[in-house]
Amino acid sequence: MKTASWFNAGSMAGRVGISLGVPRRGVIGGYRLFRQLAPTREMLQWPRQAYEGRFFAMLGEMSPRKVWDQLHEMTGGNEPVLMCFENPPFTEANWCHRRMVAQWFEATLGERVPELNYEGPDLRLYVSPRVGRDL
Repeated sequence: MKTASWFNAGSMAGRVGISLGVPRRGVIGGYRLFRQLAPTREMLQWPRQAYEGRFFAMLGEMSPRKVWDQLHEMTGGNEPVLMCFENPPFTEANWCHRRMVAQWFEATLGERVPELNYEGPDLRLYVSPRVGRDL
């Protein structure tokens, strides 16, 4: 499994949108949606600390193994690529929930989920270290 921006995943098989919406232009069809991993519309207006707390609480209500398996099943044997809108590089000001999902999978299942075609700094650095321990 990997993560990517809607705009960086191209036409590869296995693309799964985990955002509330999808881009109006510039995205090739053939993707699937898994809105269970999307934030609420209200959360999009929140500051990062509040967003992280609520988002990880939402994830904590799900079974990571079940979600992992569902994502693999829905992509029909292709590697899932979880997509939302933000582009790397990620910083304190530019962050995204797909990397929080990636950290959740790593913390709970031991499964590392890298960002597609990204060679920058370790993306786990941009999610609050407190959150990983709370999982």
